[in-house]
Amino acid sequence: MKPTLSVPQKQLARHCYWDPEAQTLWIDCRQWMPQYGVVAIPSWDSMMLSADPIPSYPVDIQILNWSNQPQLAFWRKQIPAWVRESCGLFPSHQLRLLHFVGRYPQLLELLDHSPLLAWRLVSSSLSEDEIVQLLQDKRTDLVAKLGWPGSQQAVGFLRKLRLRFVNSDIVESVETCLLDDGRLQGLQRLPRVNSMALSLAARFPALIGSRLHQSLAKLPCRPLQCQKMIALLEDVYRAADILQPPEQDFTQIASARYLVEVEQIYQAWWFLAAQQASLTTDLALTKQPVRLTSKQQWQALSVLQHHYWLTDWSDFEAGNVSLWARSAEQGVEAILLPHAEIDNGENNASWTITRGRQADNQLLNSEQLSYWHCWLAGC
Repeated sequence: MKPTLSVPQKQLARHCYWDPEAQTLWIDCRQWMPQYGVVAIPSWDSMMLSADPIPSYPVDIQILNWSNQPQLAFWRKQIPAWVRESCGLFPSHQLRLLHFVGRYPQLLELLDHSPLLAWRLVSSSLSEDEIVQLLQDKRTDLVAKLGWPGSQQAVGFLRKLRLRFVNSDIVESVETCLLDDGRLQGLQRLPRVNSMALSLAARFPALIGSRLHQSLAKLPCRPLQCQKMIALLEDVYRAADILQPPEQDFTQIASARYLVEVEQIYQAWWFLAAQQASLTTDLALTKQPVRLTSKQQWQALSVLQHHYWLTDWSDFEAGNVSLWARSAEQGVEAILLPHAEIDNGENNASWTITRGRQADNQLLNSEQLSYWHCWLAGC
């Protein structure tokens, strides 16, 4: 699963030139990332054979995730596919990581066994000589040098990670689990840890080791799946704080095999009561966003979208949030904002949407989010 690239990154892929004689890829960044000028990237063979110091590459160029343009393809085809894929997992330092694994066999082995540890090492502030020295030490000493617990449990956990993408949330989840003995101990029981199992352990420690946790760890995992899982479990815990369901319902959640079973339990808590209370409410939604100000409207929207918006009703009464909805081609969309009012000034564009939903309690897709951000910006 390739990450979503920014416009400059997409453009840079079209501004490459492969010099076969010099075995160098030239990237013209002057228009799209002028701070880098023209960047020279040696071939994979040169990375392996040259004794020159590893250059200070631009850290945020995600070259291994670019589309395979003809000039770029000449440079890319020399690199083993598994190395490209492993280095391409990360949002930064791709070129530095690639050059290090090409130069040093010990780091190539580390990339194979524990790619996140390899990335953490080369993205640190350590010099090339310091990194080479650390590669001679025990794995526990290496992990400790990077600020994590220098234990066999920590090393084993990093080896169990099976990630198909890495972003700031994933890195934060890894840190959370590594620095908490309870989480780290619970994760030892899993044969592997994918991004869903990792995120669940970091955010919902009470579910570590449950049947649901073990089931999620076995599934192929993609970014959107992980986002949906986190959103659903946050919905569950938020609703539980308000509704105080029986303890046996939480037992059922932990014992579920699939997230759809968790969704069914969540819906059963509130849906019938909200439906009865909202039968006579007409939201009168249009294509333009409408602010919902009565409890009956919030209940009616909850029934329409199968999302219990009333968990935030007390915050609305306190003047801390506002709920907006509109009728679109794909159904009703709604967002919760961390502000009671919408201003006509320019400050709205910087607001962060607290939560957004479309029909069937689904997250807003990129097109829908673009609409809401544009609306906030006054487009």
